[in-house]
Amino acid sequence: MTKKQEITYHIIFWALFILMDVFFNFVIKDTLPQSLEWHLLHLFFFILLQAIIFYLNYSLIAPVTIPKRKWKYLILSQLLVIGLFTGLRFLFEEVIIYNLTGIHNYKQASRAFGFYLFDNSYYALRVIILALIFYMVKHVLNTNQRMNELKLQKKKAELQNLKAQLSPHFLFNTLNSFYSDLYDKAPETSNDILKLSEMLRYVTYENEQDQVTLKDEVTFLQNYIDLYQRRFDNKAHIKVSFPQGLTNRKIPSLLLIHFIENAFKHGILTDKEHPVIIKLETRNDRLILSTENAFKENTNYDRKGIGYKNIQKRLDLLFRENYRLDIEEQDDYFKVKLDIPLL
Repeated sequence: MTKKQEITYHIIFWALFILMDVFFNFVIKDTLPQSLEWHLLHLFFFILLQAIIFYLNYSLIAPVTIPKRKWKYLILSQLLVIGLFTGLRFLFEEVIIYNLTGIHNYKQASRAFGFYLFDNSYYALRVIILALIFYMVKHVLNTNQRMNELKLQKKKAELQNLKAQLSPHFLFNTLNSFYSDLYDKAPETSNDILKLSEMLRYVTYENEQDQVTLKDEVTFLQNYIDLYQRRFDNKAHIKVSFPQGLTNRKIPSLLLIHFIENAFKHGILTDKEHPVIIKLETRNDRLILSTENAFKENTNYDRKGIGYKNIQKRLDLLFRENYRLDIEEQDDYFKVKLDIPLL
């Protein structure tokens, strides 16, 4: 659901809602309790109060409780909303309007606390239910839209991956042959070939899955870092910190490599005083990746480039608001911190 569609539906809803109230008060009742001015003032404040309660639920309470299934907090918040509705209505009608017009909406006996709360609970509940229904419809539509977009992206990625594959079994078998031939003659080179083979296998087959274990993803990242070190004859200054005892908790496949690859691509790897720092940690069912690297003054870090746009879009589709990506560029130093939930 687009923002424009959402606004249109809300305008239609409130137009019908107000018309029904006007129809009930002016046509069905066919009487004006006091005066037309008083009745219009009362109707205006009553509709305003219902709108406040509606959007308090729709925009604030529902989004932080329903997606995370915090049902206890949802129920408790609704009880508080009913109390708020009752209190605000008393303030509007029995204090403000009364001081303006000298007319009470409720009779003296009906303003007793118990009856007043009971009577207003009905009016509050109908708005609360409508707000939750509206939010649930919006939530379902947006969830389906995100799922369709993710499926479409996956299909595109699979097509690109298929085009890029050149008989992967042939490549793996060839690399394994090189590994066997060099195992005794050049153990370091054969080990590098083995890592490259594992990386190719991971990218080719594991990428077909939406989610992979954190353990497998870290192994892939470590192989990538090791091969990059070999490219610099093990003289690149890189500090790596990965968590120990990794569980089988899952994350989206090939999500983290973008940030490490970017740090190597633009970072200065020959400065011992300012090494590239890569840190991965798990904390409270969340995964936090931090990268830091110095870069040359004339290097252009395009934070709005295609790479970051794509990764930002993927994060939005996967986690909505349940992630945080902080990017800081200051004094020829580039820092990235990604915080996502473990699946």
